[in-house]
Amino acid sequence: MNKLWKRSFVLFRRHYLLWVPCSIAGILMVALGRLQKAEIHWLFKFFGTQRSVLGGVVPSTDLSHVQHQMMMVMIPQGVLKQLLEVCFFVAALIITKNLVKMILEAQKPDMVAAVRDIVPEYREIFLFSIKYMAVMAFFGGVLILASYVQTPEHSRDIAVTKVLLFVYGLVVEGCLAWLLVPSAIRLLRGPGSHTVSTRERQTGTIFAVAASAATSVLGFLVGKAESTLILDNHWESDALAVANSVIVNTPEILLFIALALLAIQRLDEGTDISAVPEMDWGR
Repeated sequence: MNKLWKRSFVLFRRHYLLWVPCSIAGILMVALGRLQKAEIHWLFKFFGTQRSVLGGVVPSTDLSHVQHQMMMVMIPQGVLKQLLEVCFFVAALIITKNLVKMILEAQKPDMVAAVRDIVPEYREIFLFSIKYMAVMAFFGGVLILASYVQTPEHSRDIAVTKVLLFVYGLVVEGCLAWLLVPSAIRLLRGPGSHTVSTRERQTGTIFAVAASAATSVLGFLVGKAESTLILDNHWESDALAVANSVIVNTPEILLFIALALLAIQRLDEGTDISAVPEMDWGR
């Protein structure tokens, strides 16, 4: 695992093109969030007003009915939004693998070719995204059930203890990774791939938990820093959200590179990453 970590970090440090897929996926997630907020505002105005008999428009007095109508629209759209976000990151994972494979084969990384190669795998991307959503829904249901079983005093203790919440999040992430890493590696290896070994599963799970921990820490620090800023314009808020997304998703980039190496190490097991030349950005 130490060797995999060193190889992943060398690729992460030398080839900034590997940062692009995951960063674009994070930016698209921010854009979807902005669109959802705008849609909520529009729906509230649409359902919250009604035409009077005199031809004017007056606010609706039945707020519970307005909320019910909005929920009927937003719940399926929220599920679709989450599915799209997962698909974005799964596609970014495969694109990263394609770029890593080009680098290991001493080829010039070609983003257009890496993106074009994922088109035939649209079905696999969608199915893996559905599987990811199903596993997340299962753990979400377990969490909701556990919240009902706990006593109120115990729930308050956990709610005010950020360390316990952080550790619990890592345990859940470990369970998710243990279930999904084999499928992710098989997805990256393509049709007819070999069975994922227990060692590869353990290594991928450790990398996923470490990336989740780093992402949580970065998210906390970025949130603290953002709370001290005063923004006057919407474009400044959008630009800050994009920059924060790139920063917070940085550990995910390293995770994608590590999973890519795990997927192709049987094909390029003897490749020495240190011997791969750095990209000449001047050209």
